[in-house]
Amino acid sequence: HLSGKTRFDGWGDGAGRQGVAQGAVKAEAGGDGFAGVWSFATSPGEPHKLYFAGLTANATWTAPPRRVFPSSPLAEISGNLAPLGGGRWLIAYTEAVGGTLLDGLRVFWDDWGLPEDVRAHGSRMAILSGDGQVLGEPVDISALGAPFPVEINHLAERPS
Repeated sequence: HLSGKTRFDGWGDGAGRQGVAQGAVKAEAGGDGFAGVWSFATSPGEPHKLYFAGLTANATWTAPPRRVFPSSPLAEISGNLAPLGGGRWLIAYTEAVGGTLLDGLRVFWDDWGLPEDVRAHGSRMAILSGDGQVLGEPVDISALGAPFPVEINHLAERPS
């Protein structure tokens, strides 16, 4: 693994804008480490993109953070993950065209007039290897008949 500080450089300004918008860190199924997924814009006005990194039990990178979908032109927001075992991770996220913050807030509050294309086809799931490689193709959750999640947190545990 990589040694030294675990750090991902971002940016922010006095107007409340920032590079990292939202993310999650979860423990591996066997308890040997963690993984994280987050949305990050490289500069103001750029669409947020999903990044992934594995972490050891002592919180050092197992590999440098990597962009999950390097060729996608769309914003990737509201990411979350769950361990699948064997070093694999299930991620869920939303694809959107346009302002990431506004689309993120629209996901939070359904009555904000979420664009129909995002509502109908925005939610995605994919399986990643422990170093962030996409295994297979992402799946359009709505194509499977699943409702669009109103909350910003995909894969969140909820009381039954």
